[in-house]
Amino acid sequence: MKIRLCEHNQGAEKLAKRLNEQFAGLNIKIKKCAKQCKTCKQEPFAVVDKQVVKAADSNVLLDQVRELIERQ
Repeated sequence: MKIRLCEHNQGAEKLAKRLNEQFAGLNIKIKKCAKQCKTCKQEPFAVVDKQVVKAADSNVLLDQVRELIERQ
């Protein structure tokens, strides 16, 4: 599973760290730009296997990404 985060997005590093702690071996990268600029300015997001996952805050985003990982 590929997870891509934008370095300009709020909480990207914190989210990557928490995901790495909970799920070792995931392919998580913080990119210079995830090409989701409009979303990036408004709310936390992650690109999970080419699907954009958005949330109101980083804790909710973590829960949503965790749910996608557990479904796989």
